[in-house]
Amino acid sequence: MIDIKYHIASIVAVFLALGLGVLIGSTIVGDDLLVDQQQKMIERLEEQFYGLKDREVELLADNDDKEQLISNYENYSQALLPAVVSGRLEEYKVAVIVTGDSEIPAGMINAISMAGAQVVSKTVLLSNMKLEDEDTNSRIKEYYGLSDSDSKAAIRQRVADSVAQVIMNQGEEGTIAFLQENNLMKFSGANDIPINGIIIVGGANNFSNCFVDDFDSRLIENFIHADVKVFGVEGVQVNYSYIGIFQEYNISTIDNIDKSPGQVSLILAMEGEAGNYGIKATAQKFMPTIPVDYKL
Repeated sequence: MIDIKYHIASIVAVFLALGLGVLIGSTIVGDDLLVDQQQKMIERLEEQFYGLKDREVELLADNDDKEQLISNYENYSQALLPAVVSGRLEEYKVAVIVTGDSEIPAGMINAISMAGAQVVSKTVLLSNMKLEDEDTNSRIKEYYGLSDSDSKAAIRQRVADSVAQVIMNQGEEGTIAFLQENNLMKFSGANDIPINGIIIVGGANNFSNCFVDDFDSRLIENFIHADVKVFGVEGVQVNYSYIGIFQEYNISTIDNIDKSPGQVSLILAMEGEAGNYGIKATAQKFMPTIPVDYKL
């Protein structure tokens, strides 16, 4: 679609150039042969132009049809989702951490609930993690005993250590208050309940909010060291994907968590079907195989 639009724009530009050439040629040179050649070229370009316009209309209609078909399939998948995931994660306790700049997909929380699991806590990374305010940075360095020369990446790693400890109910007293008062993290729910797994919701649309190399990576290292299952997820439309970094730690990933197939993939991965699922280049498979005991 975009190529056709550029092609049409190019032809229009050639029209204008040739039109100017005809005007100049007829006014200054007076060469009828040159004018005839330019006129024939314009006629050929007109044919291409109108052909491309017709093709663009056809492609727009075809695109609308495909979008409607995709929407219908998503509705169909949503209708089947309860039957596929129901009861698969009874008594499962999970913590959710949002490290990207997208909201937690409502469908993901619904799927977890349908499966019988409980989200016991939600933790969200806040804007001050950019560490742009020097006063805040000084307070953080003092709190963690860091030196003035320590980098922002080092600060984020220490914060990630604290967040991991809080979620696993091993944090020092006052840590939650400190991180929240400085607008670094927001905590909700109970962190004193033993958890079976942790879902990290990543993916950023603004590069200034992308801390996967230091914050997310350090989080995952902490959880792996504590032998806690970690699942890395993100939505389809993100400008900066975290999935590739997540996969370096050999954790299960889902890159289309905002769609029902991705939500089914997450539930089955949490049940034991480890893998890298979704529609992006980093995915190894669209989704797990539905277990043979599945019944509508």
